[in-house]
Amino acid sequence: GVDVVLDFIGAPNLPRNLEVLRPDGRLVLLALMGGAQAERLSLGPVLSKRLQILGSTLRPRPLAYKIELTQALYRFAWPLFEQGQLKPVVDTVFDWEDAAEAHRYLEAHRNVGKILLRVGAA
Repeated sequence: GVDVVLDFIGAPNLPRNLEVLRPDGRLVLLALMGGAQAERLSLGPVLSKRLQILGSTLRPRPLAYKIELTQALYRFAWPLFEQGQLKPVVDTVFDWEDAAEAHRYLEAHRNVGKILLRVGAA
């Protein structure tokens, strides 16, 4: 399990998100690209695991807030990436010339993690 899930999809991911969270985990909803209405969802894991569900969006926030948030994230996270304590989850790497195929893969929701396009020599 994981401690935190950042989700941009919403309803289609909700059952799986609750399943993968560890006790006292947090689900942060940042967008609802897949929809806002979850059907036939068991809320049991929210209670039994003492989960937190949080929602946030940056769109209505002032530009100054967004800039400060970006800078704070960089100060916090960049050293952890450099030390190998944080690692991006990469699903698939496509050559940039295969961007249309990568887009179809993404639209089919087959990825778990980021899809990268490689530009230049490998």
